[in-house]
Parts: sequence; C-alpha cells; structure tokens
Amino acid sequence: MGFQIFLDNIVFNIQKFGGASTYWNELQKRFVKLQGINIIVQSEQQKLHQQVQTTGTDVKFIIEDLLPPSISRYLPLTKRLPAKSLYHGSYYRTCLQKNVVNIFTIHDFTHKKGLASRFPRKLVHIWLTALGIRNADGIICISENTKRDLMLYFPQIPQHKIKVIYHGVNEDFSPIPKLTGEVFKDSVNLDDRFILFVGKRDGYKKFDIVAETLKLQDDLKLVIVGGGKLTEQEREYLNTNVSGRFIKLDGLNNNELNILYNHAFALIYPSIYEGFGFPVVEAMRAGCPVISNNLSSIPEVGGDAVMMISEISSSAIIEKICLLNQSEVREAMISKGFIQSKNFSWEKCFNETHQFYIDIYNQKFQRRNDL
Repeated sequence: MGFQIFLDNIVFNIQKFGGASTYWNELQKRFVKLQGINIIVQSEQQKLHQQVQTTGTDVKFIIEDLLPPSISRYLPLTKRLPAKSLYHGSYYRTCLQKNVVNIFTIHDFTHKKGLASRFPRKLVHIWLTALGIRNADGIICISENTKRDLMLYFPQIPQHKIKVIYHGVNEDFSPIPKLTGEVFKDSVNLDDRFILFVGKRDGYKKFDIVAETLKLQDDLKLVIVGGGKLTEQEREYLNTNVSGRFIKLDGLNNNELNILYNHAFALIYPSIYEGFGFPVVEAMRAGCPVISNNLSSIPEVGGDAVMMISEISSSAIIEKICLLNQSEVREAMISKGFIQSKNFSWEKCFNETHQFYIDIYNQKFQRRNDL
C-alpha cells in the first residue's frame, strides 16, 4: 500500500450491537486482508479475540492500555504512531499528531441536536466530535443528511475533506421460504399479522406513535426487537392498551432478525432523525415493506421504496397500513425495496473508504497515487 494504516477498535469497548460497531466490524474484516494494517486494541484479551478473526493475515496489534477504555474513549489516542501513517478512529477518537493522516467518521449529530444522552456525557460527546473534526484531514459522512448537518454546524470545513460513503447491508438479510405454522423463539406465531419495531426507543425514535398505532389497529400484533428492556412506562402502556398483542425480543442474530423481516406485515420506523437507518435497508433487502418518516436520511436511503408518512401520527401510519393491505401495492413496494437495497453493500463501502484513505493521504503528503 505504501503507508501504514492504524485502525482503532475502541468502539468494541463501547457497544456490542449498534450501527457504529457493525460499520467498524465490516470495514475491519476487509482491511485486514491488505498489507500494512495495524489494529489498536485496549487489552490483551481483546487482542486475542481479534487474532482469531485475522488468522492468515500480517496484521500487527498495538495494545493501548495506559488507561481503562471507560476513560480512554473520551481522550485522543495515547500511543505515538509512525510519521506519515494513517489513523482512523472507530468512535469519535482522534490522533493529535500533525505528521499522521487523521480520518474521522461522523455517524450523526444526535448529541448536538439534543436527541441523545444527558449532561455531562452529552457535552463530552459534542466536544469530542468538534475536536475530531478540527483535527481531521478527511471526514467520512454516512449520508448526505449527515453531511448537511456537518456543514450547518461547521461551515468552515473545506469540501475536499468530506466524502459521503454509505453503509452497506449484511447479506444475511434476504428473502426466505415462509415458515408456515411455526412459532419463533417460543413467542411469535409466524402466521400472525405483526408489525416490527427494531432498535432503540429514545424519544426521537417515536416508539410511542407505534404503540398508539397498535392500540387503534386491533388486527395486528407488535414485535419489538432490541433497544434494551422496556421502561416501566412503556410496559404499563402496552399492558393496559394492547395486552397479549406485543412481544419483546432481545439478542437476535442477523439470521433470526431476517426471519422476522420475512414474516412481518411491515417494519414501522417513524424516527425523526437518523444518520443512516440500518433497519430500513435490512427490511427492504429481506422483502419487508417499510413505513417511515420523510425526514433526515430516510428519503435518500429508502428512495421511493419506503412508504413515507406525511405527519408523525398513528393515523398517518394506519393510512399506509391500509394501502399495504392491497396486494398490488404491497408487491410493488417489496419489488422497489429489492432494487433500492442493492445500492448499499459493505464491499462498496470498503472500496470507497480505501480510496478515500489514498486520496486524503496524497493530498496531505503530496504523493503520487501508485496503487
């Protein structure tokens, strides 16, 4: 390759499941096949785990254990890197060396918009983002919407430093034969008509609207996947208004989630803000119709393959559910979803990221592109 790449795995100490860790895992397992790759881990145990996944490669490991990950995640890289190498932090970390290329990925601006975290963690995250942006030689935005937010908050950033590189979607999500008469995880009758809600249920995700929809649409059940335990308030509302018609599932792998996408009536995803929106693309790839908001990144990710609601309300969602009851409408949306989801692949994400590394490296050190 001509220069060393240092990939910082701090994200795996922060989240086991989530968009950022999925993104980093998919990139890393492709980068390790190249020459000159170094992986920064925060413990010997993490190194041993990663070594299993990099068998047969010449990857080198650097252990950064001066501080525990719970502290180092909020600080710039503490290890000194070779001059004229490239550093890419997995979760809002930066390297302060001026003789190193810094690549910084921005997933979203939920903290800046006041949609996630509380004081003081919110302010720390905002500070980390600003520090990373100021030190970045190249900035990856995961959608045009994220890029627009970046330019709104940091209008001084030169355009040549910014690249929109979309996430991919795992190939585990695909159409499968219907499992007629089966009960999934001892709880979901796959013959039932059910809608899906996948992921976190923070206020901006508008889970309350989905719960209200279920209350009004009594011929449907609701399967809630991931996002942690139901709060007391959520469980009380569901037990009071839709008792016996909701199921909460956690810890599903991709193949299990794919089964649900394949059998669901629709994915309901009324979030008012997304950096990308993994569940939307996963559902489309699996042949599951999607009802979502015409906001943030969803229009560019979903295109005309998503049924966009005109307002954030249960009545707007029910209107789209009624349309999906028409077989010709449903089949058309499924067909559009298959086509739209082909725009996103991890191989494309990796290739564009790799090329961005080269371009930004050459810009900084004025090297000839010899690859």
